[in-house]
Amino acid sequence: MHFVVFAKDRPDALRQHLQVIDLHRAYLGEAPARHGVRVLLSGPLTKDDGETMRGSFFLLDAPDRASIEGLFAGDPLRAADVWETVEISAVHVRQNNMTGS
Repeated sequence: MHFVVFAKDRPDALRQHLQVIDLHRAYLGEAPARHGVRVLLSGPLTKDDGETMRGSFFLLDAPDRASIEGLFAGDPLRAADVWETVEISAVHVRQNNMTGS
């Protein structure tokens, strides 16, 4: 089953985000498999300048919502209180025009 996650940063959290980004990336390198989750696509949400981070985006394959919630409960960005909101939604992918997919 596919899920989309939009994790939006608190407005004043850019400095914290940058301080823990390497921990977040390392966590995503090993934690998804422990939760039965496969990261299909991920990256930072940015302001319109395309550079300034303001959150995180994920397209995930997982058996259920509980697996996603377990994964995100341990994320260093959550532990550092960077994210203001984390929205998880099941999604039915109807079209995929990504290269290499």
